[in-house]
Amino acid sequence: RDYASSKGFHRQTLDRWLAWEPADQDALEEIAVSLKVSENHLRDMMDWLEEISLREHSKIHELLTRQAIFSVQTDPRLGRADKLKRIKEQLRRWRFPRLAAIEESIRMKIRELKLPAEIDLSVPPGLEGGRLHVEFSAGSRVELEKLTRRLSDAATSATVAEIFELLSGQTGGNERSQH
Repeated sequence: RDYASSKGFHRQTLDRWLAWEPADQDALEEIAVSLKVSENHLRDMMDWLEEISLREHSKIHELLTRQAIFSVQTDPRLGRADKLKRIKEQLRRWRFPRLAAIEESIRMKIRELKLPAEIDLSVPPGLEGGRLHVEFSAGSRVELEKLTRRLSDAATSATVAEIFELLSGQTGGNERSQH
């Protein structure tokens, strides 16, 4: 109550939180207070935790004490914002396992291309827009020509075709790399 009040949370958010079992309330409070979670982030986390809990028939406090969350929460190398970002990302992966599997398949296929470090291929979080982002930088005309050739070769590869199939939803996302 004190935390929600100090952060100016809406009454509905606090009531929803207070409707949880005490152990679940306490587990979320520990994360919320230590990471100074805003109301919007807290609501996202609550949505995902409730959905995961229902699907997996588990308690919210059990989810929040899993090693994947605990290791982020206690990592002294990470700042508060990075911890929150990683915890939310882990919850998102648990909440949307098919999406997470597709994202991981795409990351693996991007690595398979073995492009030089100057070329960065990425997809937006949640595969928003279904687009592949390409960024590269060159220090000279010769380097630019070399990089564009590498990118052109990659663009015609079967691996890039598979990435676009995954982005478009044409595959099931189950074909993980056989490596």
